[in-house]
Amino acid sequence: MTIYKILFSTFVLLLCGCSPRGESGAVRSGDRVSVNIHGVNYTADPVEFSVVDPRDEKNNGGGEHIGPYAAGGIVCCFKLPAKWSPGTVIEVESRHWVSTGNGEEISAIEKKHTVELPAYANGKAGELWVLCRSDGGIDIVSSDLQPDHPQWPGNIKGWPVPSREFMLERWELERKLAELNVRVYQESTAELNRSPKSELQLAWVSDKRHALDEIKGFSGPDDPAYIRYVEKIYAEGLHRSKYRLEQIMKARP
Repeated sequence: MTIYKILFSTFVLLLCGCSPRGESGAVRSGDRVSVNIHGVNYTADPVEFSVVDPRDEKNNGGGEHIGPYAAGGIVCCFKLPAKWSPGTVIEVESRHWVSTGNGEEISAIEKKHTVELPAYANGKAGELWVLCRSDGGIDIVSSDLQPDHPQWPGNIKGWPVPSREFMLERWELERKLAELNVRVYQESTAELNRSPKSELQLAWVSDKRHALDEIKGFSGPDDPAYIRYVEKIYAEGLHRSKYRLEQIMKARP
């Protein structure tokens, strides 16, 4: 497993959700049950979503922001029919952002999806899952199982798998940052050798702001012990940043 494998939220089905729960994981009130909402994003773009009952607009939930190829947390709550019947629909309002390719973002693209609620797999309402498909569509599933469970009833099986293009983009960002860190330590070390007095003065001012406890034993930037301390910090930082860059280069998707 490389450092670029996308880590997804581990969903823990709570014993206590919106209120005391029954065996099915849903709280019944009359002919409806209150369930938690989960979102899973199978696209390369960050998304937000919310769900609304077109028959009762007060019955709504969501609003969670989910990154590319990722899963959200647990949002409370939405009321589902205790007994499933054909023709039951839920409106899902989605919003996503598409990169222009130069590091900027265009305005959010908003869509409204009217999605029919599939039949309950075991005859009982479960947690409400909103699945943002890679083609831009929306699936909904009512289940207390997770998408990677063998008995998951949804059409999309498993958690999102990032595309190689997406992984390369993230890898490139990490590579550039690692190269920058190497360059900073190289330039700082060179400046320490070229103009030790000015570099030590800059280091002293910075350490007084950010590492006061670590330099309280030194008398000032001209203290020989402080000079050795700075040399050691720069050398260790350069070694560490080079090693980090090497590991990133080896992990190229």
